[in-house]
Amino acid sequence: MARTSPRLAIVVPCYNESESVDHAAAELSRILSDLAGRGEVAPDSYVLFVDDGSRDDTWQRIERLNRAVRGVKGLKLSRNFGHQAALLAGLMECRVDCDVSISIDADLQQDPLAIPRFLEEYRKGFDVVLGVRTDRSTDGGAKKITAVGFYRLMNAMGVATVPHHADYRLLGRKALDALALFPEPNIFLRATCLQLGFRVSQVMFQVSERRFGETKYSLRKMLRLALHGVTSFSVVPLRMVATIGVVLFTLSLAMAGYVAWRALVVGDTVPGWASTALPIYFIGGVQLLCLGVVGEYIGQIYTTVKHRPRWICEHKLD
Repeated sequence: MARTSPRLAIVVPCYNESESVDHAAAELSRILSDLAGRGEVAPDSYVLFVDDGSRDDTWQRIERLNRAVRGVKGLKLSRNFGHQAALLAGLMECRVDCDVSISIDADLQQDPLAIPRFLEEYRKGFDVVLGVRTDRSTDGGAKKITAVGFYRLMNAMGVATVPHHADYRLLGRKALDALALFPEPNIFLRATCLQLGFRVSQVMFQVSERRFGETKYSLRKMLRLALHGVTSFSVVPLRMVATIGVVLFTLSLAMAGYVAWRALVVGDTVPGWASTALPIYFIGGVQLLCLGVVGEYIGQIYTTVKHRPRWICEHKLD
């Protein structure tokens, strides 16, 4: 019964989305009503908006929607914890009373009309369904380059991701319960959901132009997400550091042998600034780079062992 008419929770993380939430609530409520009318979801399915510490009137609008629109709920975090934390907070909140969840961005650039196809895959027995965009034609030049570079970096570092899949996905109850077992503070959901071990399917969708506001995923946030993804799921950078160390050690032995041969056998060595300074600068730079990589992993360990809460709920609307 849960597969044929599940109670669906649509989780919508929001950060300064004052211009988008009214439109998102109207569209998603209409889709839920149509699905419930066809018996594809339970009548008490709902939309859960998660306000990630917005500085505008996003939460006030969510409160009004909660009073005016049936099936609209809200969760307000005490401050800005970041997109992944806000999304995870919403998923964990709805886990207790829903059969299946679908996460989508508040701007609805990710086609919400694809939701019935997510549910169709769920009814086939898939507990993880990933939304994958068909192309990046709506992105600007810089956005397209950084997005493609992001997925190539993930794959090069050994992080299992699906190219062009962001956070538009369906998770069944079993997948949500498994996701709750991951305690790390800097969670990278795009890779974590592939590690749950359940059957995974994909739904292709088109991305439309943003109708309201502007994107909240700046280059800085994308780089930070990539850094968290690499350091959370890959030891390739550490192995690269070890490889660099072995190569430099080998080169140092070869250089020492060459210098000894020129000094003891040939006898024509002339002390010079370049031969002294350049190796020092090179080796010093590599050492600092290696320390930086190791430092990122130590930072992850430091953040994890403190066991601080990944989010704090300030208000909740049922």
